[in-house]
Amino acid sequence: MLILSQDFNWHDRGEGGSYAFGKDGYLTLDGSTGRAACSRMLTNPIGGSRSAIELKLRVTLGKSYCIRLSSRNNLTTIDCRIDRNGRILFASAGNHLETALSLTYHYGKPFSNSLERESYVVPSDEHTFRFEFFDLAQGSVRFTLDDKGPVTVHFCGGTNDISRIELITQNIETGSLFHLKEFSEYELSRIVLKETFPVHWEPVDAPLDGMPDDNVCDTFLRPVDYRWLETKTRYGYVKARIPTLAKGAVEFDMKTDDASSESCLILEEHQGITKYGNIQFGLLRGSMVLCTAEGITRFDQSIDIAHHHVYKFRVEWDISCDAVHLWINGSQMTGDENPSFFKLPRTGIDTITLHPGNSSARLSLQHKQQGLTPLDISPLVTHWANFRVYDLS
Repeated sequence: MLILSQDFNWHDRGEGGSYAFGKDGYLTLDGSTGRAACSRMLTNPIGGSRSAIELKLRVTLGKSYCIRLSSRNNLTTIDCRIDRNGRILFASAGNHLETALSLTYHYGKPFSNSLERESYVVPSDEHTFRFEFFDLAQGSVRFTLDDKGPVTVHFCGGTNDISRIELITQNIETGSLFHLKEFSEYELSRIVLKETFPVHWEPVDAPLDGMPDDNVCDTFLRPVDYRWLETKTRYGYVKARIPTLAKGAVEFDMKTDDASSESCLILEEHQGITKYGNIQFGLLRGSMVLCTAEGITRFDQSIDIAHHHVYKFRVEWDISCDAVHLWINGSQMTGDENPSFFKLPRTGIDTITLHPGNSSARLSLQHKQQGLTPLDISPLVTHWANFRVYDLS
């Protein structure tokens, strides 16, 4: 039974913004060190008044943001802007429309009232933005903020569709955060798509020298090509908690820019440590391997190892009989031994760990005390997609 799926349906322009996936249930765009501009293709492009889209979101107030709706040919149709005073404005084809709508904070205080603001930076309340009753020929749409409004917005008409939505942190400044809780598409008032972010993909922070696992480096995440979660690290770990499964399966796709490095997935029972889960498999220094209690298993089947090649994995486990089975690109892998867990879980697998990089990329404190010279190892870019988790009990 499928119990969890995770797709990465967004695309970052690559202007230096950073991202957090699933923390507190949000997709977070962070424009603190670079502009975050992240788009999504609509599953059902808007062609008329029967369609609507809705976002539930929260932002850091005192910064500027934009929600951009555009057509298939990437021509901007509508810009919905949040200015530094929390006011909502619209821009299209050089025209600007000010509304009387404003974001609130602390459960309903209008941020636009500058005389009563706090003396520190505040997050907004969680708001619902709804765009509906599109008239593409005449160029109009109705916008609603929560239960306020509605406001009719005019734009340059004549387009045949609206196919893409983009979220943008307008300025590069500390604390410029856009948190998306839900994205929904409607047809005739019926939800036809609802995207949420229930799984937190949490990069492990690089520890200080002398702390446990002090050769681990920071890992940076971003969505690319409306399909992939991109990890960029010299040697990193990204952890995601899943429901505990004594008998289960995980499917996913993976590709890497450098197949001679390490791009592995680890399944583990959470113990509060970074390394060494219950089973590890994937690319290890130019070979496809499974690391279990029997050691490193190389397979009887021939597998093409190449940069940028997409590998489709499925792994099944059953702790009642200490069994692990692996499929790559639809073929079941076999080797000299029947693989078992490196360490048998007590109750089941509850954590997925992405593990890309090169273990020699960062010198540990012990290495430095031995006088070793650091190697010049560039960050590794690896892509992950189409995660599916099954309960096989």
